[in-house]
Amino acid sequence: MSGKACVFVIEADQVIRSALGYILSERHETFTFAETADALSKAARAAPDAVLVGSSILEDSGAEMVGVLARKLHQAGIIVVAGSTRSPLALAGLRQGAEAIIAKPITFDGVTHAVDAVLARRGAEPSLAPSS
Repeated sequence: MSGKACVFVIEADQVIRSALGYILSERHETFTFAETADALSKAARAAPDAVLVGSSILEDSGAEMVGVLARKLHQAGIIVVAGSTRSPLALAGLRQGAEAIIAKPITFDGVTHAVDAVLARRGAEPSLAPSS
């Protein structure tokens, strides 16, 4: 194990998916997916500590997808990436179990801060994890 937290990015938009993956890859073991089914399949082998769900996924599948992910990946903190923190889909995602919203345009600091805060709350941040 690398000691890094495992973060999944699920976003159909390739540009946003790549940007999020790039931002997170330095500090976390990061996997990117265009479809939720692929992420869930990977989760059977490598459980994520945090999951970023893009607005394109919520637009296609509905905010209920956050609830599905929260139930299936109960150990992971879920973060919605949306056009704004007031987006109806993003707010519905919070009601379905997401812990945070990252508003576009995404920034390095905004993404890392949101992910680090969720990981810290869950005790999954490597610096907070007990050493073995």
